[in-house]
Amino acid sequence: MHIHHKPQTGEPRLRVIFADGSIALGMPVGSTLADVADWVDDIARQHNGSLLSIDVRMAGRRNVPAFAGAH
Repeated sequence: MHIHHKPQTGEPRLRVIFADGSIALGMPVGSTLADVADWVDDIARQHNGSLLSIDVRMAGRRNVPAFAGAH
């Protein structure tokens, strides 16, 4: 089974890899690890193959202020 969402630059993404294929989804900005865990649980329940790995790409922040303690 292969279900893949075409990635957008900087878009948060979730890829769940099974022994017989993978599923890749775009994630809403602001998604939490709890959201990811819920989505992986739902996907794994509907899939018959063995879960091999999970790849999560979170969106990068722009204009992140420097760490206050750095000198």
